[in-house]
Amino acid sequence: MDLEHLTKHQIVLLTLLVSFMTSIATGIVTVSLMDQAPPGVTKTIDQVIERTVQTVVPAQASANPAATIKTVLVNNDDQAVQSVASVQKAVIRIVGKGDDKLIARGIIIDNKGTALTDKGALASSNFDSYEAILSDGERVALSEPKGQSASSSIELLQVAVGTSTGFAPAPLADASKLQLGQSVMRISGTGTDVVGEGIIAALPTVDSNEVQASVTSATPGSVILSLFGSVIGIATTDSLNDGASYYTIAVAPQVATPPPAPKQTSGS
Repeated sequence: MDLEHLTKHQIVLLTLLVSFMTSIATGIVTVSLMDQAPPGVTKTIDQVIERTVQTVVPAQASANPAATIKTVLVNNDDQAVQSVASVQKAVIRIVGKGDDKLIARGIIIDNKGTALTDKGALASSNFDSYEAILSDGERVALSEPKGQSASSSIELLQVAVGTSTGFAPAPLADASKLQLGQSVMRISGTGTDVVGEGIIAALPTVDSNEVQASVTSATPGSVILSLFGSVIGIATTDSLNDGASYYTIAVAPQVATPPPAPKQTSGS
C-alpha cells in the first residue's frame, strides 16, 4: 500500500488505529509494572489519588454557567488529618472522680454534652461517680441517665460541658451506608490520642451489631470513624471479647421516659 496515495479519510482512520494500538500497549505495560511493584509503592500511589468534589453554587449564581460547578481537588491524606482533628474535640477520657486512671474513652455526639462510651468498662470500675477530661484538658462532671436499655453495650452519658469551648460534637455515621473496603481511622490510647488507619473488613449482620476493621484497639471506648469524620463504631467490652478488631456500631441507646405524675384532685 502506497501511503502517498491514501485519501484524507484513510489517513485519519490509520492515525486512529495507530493511536488505539499504542494506548493498548501502554495499558498492558503499566498493568504489568504495577503487578510487579512492591506493596508500599502501590499504597503510596493510591494515597495520592485525588478525588473531584462538585460543589453546587446557590441558585442566584446559575446565570453564569461557568460558576455553577466548582471543582475542588481533595487529597485523601489531607482529608484524614482534618477529620481526625475535628473528631478529637469530641473525644473524652473518663476517669473516676478525683482519680487520673483511664476507665474508658467516650465520644460527645451533640451540643448538650450527650456522650457514648463502653457500658462494661464503667460497670467493672470501682467508682460510683465519674469525671470527663475534655480534649483541652478541662475536667468536668458527668452523669448516667436512668432508664437506659439493658441490652445495649453502649452507655449514654451526660457530660457537664456548660459553657466550655473545649469540645465540638461528632456526627454518627449511617450504618446502612457502610461498605467493605471503606477507609476508616481509629482514635484510642490510654493517655494521649493514638491514631491508626485501616479499612472495613466485615459489615454488621442480622445477628450482630458489630463491624470489623483491619485496625485494632484494646482500649474501651476507642472509636473508628470514616474519612469524613463520622463516628462508625466504639470498642466495647462485648466487641473486645470477640476480638480487638471488632467495634460496636455507634448508636445512642434508648432511654425510657418516666410515666407522668398523676394529677392531683382537690378534695371537696
